[in-house]
Amino acid sequence: MAKPQKKSGTGDDRRQQRKGLREERARQPSWLEGPQVPGQYEDPHDLSSYPGKLLGLPASGPGSIATIFPRVLALLVDWLICYGIAFFVTQMTDALGGTSTVVLMVWVIWRIVTVWLFGQSPGHAVMGIGVARVDDPSQRVGLLRAVVRTVFTVFLFPPLIQDTDSRGMHDRATGTAVIRTR
Repeated sequence: MAKPQKKSGTGDDRRQQRKGLREERARQPSWLEGPQVPGQYEDPHDLSSYPGKLLGLPASGPGSIATIFPRVLALLVDWLICYGIAFFVTQMTDALGGTSTVVLMVWVIWRIVTVWLFGQSPGHAVMGIGVARVDDPSQRVGLLRAVVRTVFTVFLFPPLIQDTDSRGMHDRATGTAVIRTR
């Protein structure tokens, strides 16, 4: 009895094609990797000489990108204020949970409302920074952007992972930037 013959090349062709696709995928960077060096995806003929240049912001002074130091201090100021509020709330009732849970709840509400209405939290105001839209600077941040920024900030990683314009992932996702106000 004769062995059934394979159709010429169909199985081998498919295996070769799959192998080629696997090799091609292995050469491409993963979305988790991101840029290997700052500015990797920038135009090599027009590199940013300062953070915010690609956004059309000035290099220094009001309207320029705020550095990480005042941003962290503003977060600390807001967190301490919210901790004080949470302390008094937890003295009155334990229905909302412990102090740490109430601090987070107060901070989320605090940050959403202040950034939405004023473009800066009290911590931002103390540090001389604020949140601005980069797609339309004449418009306010808005409620939806304030909510998304705050929810992403709660996860901590998006603000720490910054691009060449010193914008965290939460700023990139919402089309905002933290700028100097004075």
